[in-house]
Amino acid sequence: MPHKLTKRILLICLFLLFILACNPANTTPVSPDPPAAAVSPTPSPPPTSSPAPTPIPSPAPTTAAPIVPADIIPPPKFNFDDLAPYRQAMRPNFAADVETVARAGATRYYLEVSLDPAGFADETGLTLNGVAQIYYTNTENKTLSEIYFRLYPNLPAYGGQMAVDAIAVNGQSVTPTLKAENSALVVPLAQPLPPGETITINLTYQAMVPTQPMFGYNIFIYNEHTVTLAGFYPALAVYDETGWDVAVPPPYGDATYLDVSLYQVKLNVPQEMVVAASGSLLNAQNNPDGSKTLTLVSGPMRDFYIAMRDDYEIVSKTVDGITVNSYYPPQLENGGQSALRYAANSLRVFNERFGPYPYAEFDIVATPTTAGGVEYPGIVVINQQLYEFEGPFFRQAVSHEVAHQWWYGLVGNDQIEEPWLDEALTNYSTVFYWQEVEGEKMAERVIEGYFLTPYETAVEMGEDRAVLGPVGDFSERDYGIFVYGKGPLFFHALRREVGDDVYLKIMQTYCTNYKYKIAQANDLLATIEQVSGQNIDSLFETWLQKSKNQPNRSATANR
Repeated sequence: MPHKLTKRILLICLFLLFILACNPANTTPVSPDPPAAAVSPTPSPPPTSSPAPTPIPSPAPTTAAPIVPADIIPPPKFNFDDLAPYRQAMRPNFAADVETVARAGATRYYLEVSLDPAGFADETGLTLNGVAQIYYTNTENKTLSEIYFRLYPNLPAYGGQMAVDAIAVNGQSVTPTLKAENSALVVPLAQPLPPGETITINLTYQAMVPTQPMFGYNIFIYNEHTVTLAGFYPALAVYDETGWDVAVPPPYGDATYLDVSLYQVKLNVPQEMVVAASGSLLNAQNNPDGSKTLTLVSGPMRDFYIAMRDDYEIVSKTVDGITVNSYYPPQLENGGQSALRYAANSLRVFNERFGPYPYAEFDIVATPTTAGGVEYPGIVVINQQLYEFEGPFFRQAVSHEVAHQWWYGLVGNDQIEEPWLDEALTNYSTVFYWQEVEGEKMAERVIEGYFLTPYETAVEMGEDRAVLGPVGDFSERDYGIFVYGKGPLFFHALRREVGDDVYLKIMQTYCTNYKYKIAQANDLLATIEQVSGQNIDSLFETWLQKSKNQPNRSATANR
């Protein structure tokens, strides 16, 4: 028994290294799989012996420049009524989705963004200047007197700074305030906004993109010759049953909780930069000053992400009419080819199993993120260290992030308050990739090695808790074990209970009913019972709500 427990402790340590590398809950570099002449028959997390991480300095207090009201902010010349550009970012059969979300009141962003070329020269800091015009419709059932924006770079996990210089609502200057540790901008409305009415918000802003990692996962940074721009614009916060949601998330787990919107972005960067981004490229123009202006557009997406470096190589292939692009530094060509293959296979499998991916393109990008991978709409990033070696860990990370295009991308949820709803489902969804591409035996080993063994080991050590609850209810270690390990066992037990055909019908129905919307736990649970015709209270209590050794910390699936 002592020998068995020691072995299980080792296994759980390996599992935690895998989990911390496969989601943005990791703050140290990933140790990739060791090179091998042939693929191991058992999925192997990275070895426990990793280089000692460079000490991370304590972050300076987050500050924001004072907001300066302007009497007149010249609005960009943009026609929000023209929906044709957005349709170009969609697969032809799904172009009508643009009109559907527009009629439903989806916010529309027009962004003009430039990066100061001087910052590329010395890598001491990069300044981002932005002008935004935002077309907002009150889709709530109450009149609004103020609007909230998220300034994500001001969160400690992003490590940057963002300040709004001037803002006007329907051409009238207003003076907003900052809340939530400077990560929320409160914009007062001179005239209350009734349900169904629209306003246009014009603003100018500036952000500092750091060059040294402090906290977080290198998702908003200029580091190792790569610029990664998560949250590079003021993003409209979600208004839900609790009001405007501007919760400050823990430094691990996901930070974004956003509604679907439509985006057009004019990006000005040095001509040598190779840019990967959400959506599709409409136009590229070289400018006399050595810069270029890219016009990017998206279909209905929850946010917009950009990454770039001057030597990215690109390889592409087509899957089900979708252009899949793999971006990688030239020295990582083999890994870039492998990433393309893993992503294309995952996209094909999930298209068949869960429902069609509606966008014209999908990108996978190697970056120096300290997570194993991070998901964004239409694009995912993978830690470039993984590109140096072949192995199941690389495949699992890619497949996990691709599955997020369905669970987070198409079907949204509050990732801070109900993280299991996308993360546990996404992690279990990778099993379908393994079954289809790698075979049943590999899929069984994934279930055993990544889900079951870590959870059983925790129970043997006297540790257990409910999967339900916000990210902040978990320690970083427990977040990996229970959300990523125990959580998928709920979906595995459900699949065994109802059979493959019914399970997939449940997922397809869930995706169809909540496509481009935000779902809560009860929406998924109701879909399961409706499609299966079965009461799942027992499965719910056993795998999501119940703790074997400790009092239950979360009594319901609702916030």
